Amino acid sequence: MIYRIISNKHLRIALLFLLIQQIIAASSTYFIARLAQSLTEDTISILYMVLFAVSLVAVYLPAYFCVINRERAKYDAHKLYNDNFHTVFLGKTHLLSSDELQSTATTTLAQESNYTLETVIDSIFDISALVLNVLFNVLVIAWFLDGTLLLGYAVGIIFAFMFVHFRRHTLKMAAKTDLQSRLSLTTKLFDSWDNVVIFNKHNYTLYNNIVQKSFAIAKNNSVKSTSIQHINSSLGLIILMLPVFVVTAFIFNKNWHDAATMAVLIATLPRQIQLLQMCYALIGYHTSIGVIKTMLDGILEVLQPTAVNLDNYIQADQMRVQQTGDIFDLTQLPKQGRVTLVGNNCVGKSYMLLKLKEHYQEQAYYLPAKHNLYFNYKTDKAHKGSTGQQLIKQIQEIREDDQSTIVMLDEWDAHLDRENTQIIDQYLDHLAQTRLVVDVRH
Repeated sequence: MIYRIISNKHLRIALLFLLIQQIIAASSTYFIARLAQSLTEDTISILYMVLFAVSLVAVYLPAYFCVINRERAKYDAHKLYNDNFHTVFLGKTHLLSSDELQSTATTTLAQESNYTLETVIDSIFDISALVLNVLFNVLVIAWFLDGTLLLGYAVGIIFAFMFVHFRRHTLKMAAKTDLQSRLSLTTKLFDSWDNVVIFNKHNYTLYNNIVQKSFAIAKNNSVKSTSIQHINSSLGLIILMLPVFVVTAFIFNKNWHDAATMAVLIATLPRQIQLLQMCYALIGYHTSIGVIKTMLDGILEVLQPTAVNLDNYIQADQMRVQQTGDIFDLTQLPKQGRVTLVGNNCVGKSYMLLKLKEHYQEQAYYLPAKHNLYFNYKTDKAHKGSTGQQLIKQIQEIREDDQSTIVMLDEWDAHLDRENTQIIDQYLDHLAQTRLVVDVRH
């Protein structure tokens, strides 16, 4: 699934420009090597000097298009994840029964998914750039110096990657713990508004203590994960450097009397040091693969929610219809009219509405007691009003703009005064003349 999410047109275009960029970057090494050779011949090649200068400037043109398309690719990936989120959760009303899932899913969609996908795409480009840069430049340097240099880099990279590979489990577990603690902290920060702004001392003290503890745990786990990554990368770089230094010393000893070869060796030495640093970064990315995979598993896990059986929370034989006094039978719903569910607490009246909504899908309109549903009237800056006034506007909009045949409201009178309760009750009775209204009263 993740390949389908991140793979898009702009990603492929960006990778193409990245390839062009790295070819131009490697050409600068070729031109500086040719320029060094010309110096041993008591002449300076103006052509290679000009071409070297041009390559240093020209590299920024494909880099620009690479960066632009990479940003487009990030937003396309995030949008596709959002689309998949809609596909998975659309109409799965039974999942509203899980507050924990709602918190995790919305936090992941709004924050973690974007951060993770940006990290993945950035890593793809960074790793690709490093691989292409090292590969092309080593090939150019080996062409001028000695093919044995390729063997040195190959042996070093193989052993370095073997080392970090054997350390992957430790890194993965540290990264998983880091991710979980960060997500836990983010979830708690979403609760800051009421606890901070209202400032009930008891609630605030409890909330602040929990948040401070979450910060400490998240910091500790993040430092631990980063420390393991750094140690793995550093030891991997040392393992990589040893065979490269041995081969370089061999080439130096073999060609110390050859002025042209020594000139190329000295001229390309800064680039070789840069290549080792790139290999260090590449090894670091290898150690981060486990981290990235863990992050991906986290956002993909959200798209595979565990189904909830609402029947486990519903005692249908304990619910009655207020208007008739009969036991509520969801198989015998009228085409229109008013059906108000009554019963003791915990018999599952609200869950029954969720079940009906999921069964009838677009035919039914469901208005929870608390929600963030979008309404047209909210686009008006002057829409503010009491809870009752806003509910009236919502019912008016449902009546005028929504074509559902069943309208369900859960505990709509929970926070209303008597006047607004009577007004809305009349609205619902009027609506019940043309539709079926199923409601739960507080």
